[in-house]
Amino acid sequence: MHSRPVLAGAALFLTALSCRPSREPAASGLSVATQPPPSSLLRLPSRGGPADVYRVPSLQPSEWKIQGRLPELHRVIGADLDQRVVYSLDTKGNVILLDLQSGRFRPFLSRVRDGTMGPDGTLFTVDDSNFVTQTVRRTPVRLHPRLSSRPLALFGTKDDLLLTILGGKTNSLAVIGSDSHDSATALPAGPVTATFWGDLLAVAADSAVVLFDPRGASPPRSEGVSGHARLVAFSPSGHRLFVADADGRIQVMNRYSGETIETIDLPGPAAELRPDPFGRWLLVRPARGDSVWLVDMARHRTAGAVAADWAADLPTVTNQGLLLVKQGADVVAYDATREGWPRVGAVSGGSADIWLPLAWIPGPETATVTVVPDSTQPADSGVAGEPGNEVYLQVSSSQNPAWARDLAGQLRDAGLPASVLEPHGPDEGYRVVLGPYASRDEAETAGRKLGRPFFIYQPGPRAGQ
Repeated sequence: MHSRPVLAGAALFLTALSCRPSREPAASGLSVATQPPPSSLLRLPSRGGPADVYRVPSLQPSEWKIQGRLPELHRVIGADLDQRVVYSLDTKGNVILLDLQSGRFRPFLSRVRDGTMGPDGTLFTVDDSNFVTQTVRRTPVRLHPRLSSRPLALFGTKDDLLLTILGGKTNSLAVIGSDSHDSATALPAGPVTATFWGDLLAVAADSAVVLFDPRGASPPRSEGVSGHARLVAFSPSGHRLFVADADGRIQVMNRYSGETIETIDLPGPAAELRPDPFGRWLLVRPARGDSVWLVDMARHRTAGAVAADWAADLPTVTNQGLLLVKQGADVVAYDATREGWPRVGAVSGGSADIWLPLAWIPGPETATVTVVPDSTQPADSGVAGEPGNEVYLQVSSSQNPAWARDLAGQLRDAGLPASVLEPHGPDEGYRVVLGPYASRDEAETAGRKLGRPFFIYQPGPRAGQ
C-alpha cells in the first residue's frame, strides 16, 4: 500500500506549491522575519514508548515531554498544525492522535488499514471494510460509497476529496467525497503520483506519461517519453513533472505543455523519487546500493550522494536545508546549504524510530506552514515594485530569475497574488512572494490557510531611502 509521503514542514509535509527558501545572510535593513520559520523534529517510537522533539540543526532533545507511553507504531500519517495534532497508525490498526501542545495522546479511530493527509490537514482513513472516514478539526465523518477493493494508493486534494487508486484486472481511479458518486476511471498500468493539491494525476506508462484530471474537467493527455518512463513525481508546486527513465536520467517536464525542459543524468537507474517539500532538491533512491542521490533542481544537475537507508520517513530535507538520513542505527543531519554538506548532528540509535519534521517548536513560539492566500489581494502581473512597509509571504528564493518568474507565473495561474522581488545585493536571490499584505497579522492569517511552506518577509528601509 502506498500513500502520499509525509512532507517535512508542511503538515504533510507537504507541503506542496512550495520551494525551499535559501538561507541568505542578513542584509542591512531586513527584518529578522526573513529567516526560515522555526522548526523541529518529532521522534515517534516504532516499538512503543515516549515521543521526543529535537531541535534543528543540532538534533539536541528539547524540554518537550509526552504524557505516557505510545503503543507500537506502524507509521506516521501526517500532521494538522492548525489543530496542533499528529496522526499515526499503530500496529493494531488504531489511529493515534497526539496533541502537540499538551503532550497527550489517545486512540482516535480503530480498524484502520491506511490513511493519508490532504494539503489542508484533512485526515482520510480507510478501514478494514473499505469505508472511508474524513476527519476535519478532529471530527470524523464516514463517507459513502464503500470502496470496491482495498486501495493501492491514496491522495488527498485541496477540495476535501480523496483520490483512491484501486487494483484489479486494470488499475482505476475512484474519487471519494461527501457528494461523490460511485464511479471509477480506468488507468494504464504503471506507478502513479499526484500533485500536492491533488489536482492532477500522472502515470508512468512506459513509452508515455499519462496525465489525468481527477475532476474530469479535461480529457486525459498522453505525453511521449524517450527511454521508457519508470517513475514519476511532481515538484512541490505541481508545475513540473520529474520522470525517471530506464537509461538513468531524469526528464523534467512542464505539466501544462508536456515539453521536456531539462534532462539530468543520474549515476545509474533510479528505484524511487522523493522531491523535498521545498522545491530545491530531488532525492533519488538508486536501484543498487545503500545511498541517496541529491539532484540540485536549481542547477539541474546531480550534486552528490550520501550513504543512507531509504525509509518511508527519511531521507528528507527540512525547511532550513537540513538533509536528514538514516545511517545504520543512527539518524544523521547534514547541512545542504553549506559547501561539502558538513555533518551537523546525529541521534544515536534513532533509525529504528519514525521521524517527522515540523514547522513548529514547543512553547509559545510556533510556526505553521499550511494556507490559501487572501483572495482580496490583487495578483501582480510581473515583478513587484519597490516595497515599503508591506508584508509578504515568501515561498521561494532563487538565484535564477527565469525560474523565479516562471514559478510566480504558475502561482498566478492558480489564482494566487504572486510576484517576484528583485535582489538588492549579490547575496540576495529573486524572492517569489505572495501579497503584499497591510500588516503582519493579516499576512499570518493568510499564511495559516495556505497549505505550503512560507515565511514572513518584511523589507525594511534600505540605504539611501
